[in-house]
Amino acid sequence: MISEMLDNGGFNTLIFDDSYAKICLIASIISELQCKNDNDDNHHKVIYLDFDAAFTSYAKAGLIPTMKIQKINDHFYQSESNILNIFLPTQDILGTITTDIIKSISECSLVIFDSINSFYNLFYDRLVPSQNNTNIGSLNQLLYFVLMIILKHTSDYNIPFLVTSMIRYRGKELVTSNRLLSMKSSFNFYVKIRNLDDLSITVLKHPKLDHKNFIMKDKVLKWT
Repeated sequence: MISEMLDNGGFNTLIFDDSYAKICLIASIISELQCKNDNDDNHHKVIYLDFDAAFTSYAKAGLIPTMKIQKINDHFYQSESNILNIFLPTQDILGTITTDIIKSISECSLVIFDSINSFYNLFYDRLVPSQNNTNIGSLNQLLYFVLMIILKHTSDYNIPFLVTSMIRYRGKELVTSNRLLSMKSSFNFYVKIRNLDDLSITVLKHPKLDHKNFIMKDKVLKWT
């Protein structure tokens, strides 16, 4: 199971160029952890920072049948089993959400930050005004602070921290976010859809595994 490959000592960086492939893989990872919780008296939560709300939208629409979620407020959704907690960050409440995550980190089995690119989209216009790139460093500093403070606490509690990043991304992102991920990542992997039904995983870096490719059969989510 891919959830067992996640490392607790650094970022687990999921690289993608197909957002749907990323969502399918994350859904599979969460399902694996839910199955573990079903067989374990200690029910640990999955915390999901969904910066573009794509995963939340698919779950709300019923495309992820094992993850029925309910709206608690405009920025927080929770699965019926209470295992999955989804936060929808905005510019104004990211600090509050980060604090809430840190306070509950000991109850978690996984923290997901999805994605670096959506983070930049959310904060770019506020921190980097039009035709003025002098504040780009502030945007990088904010990203660095949020990622590193979460990583510190997940590492302290031996909890994997999954961060997603799209490749070949163009538009507003003018900064090199992947430098931090390259330095601090212990597990880098790439996902794509293969043969419409399967997910193809390429392991780029792992502390214990050699570079390898493998297929996860029938993991592409479909309407039923």
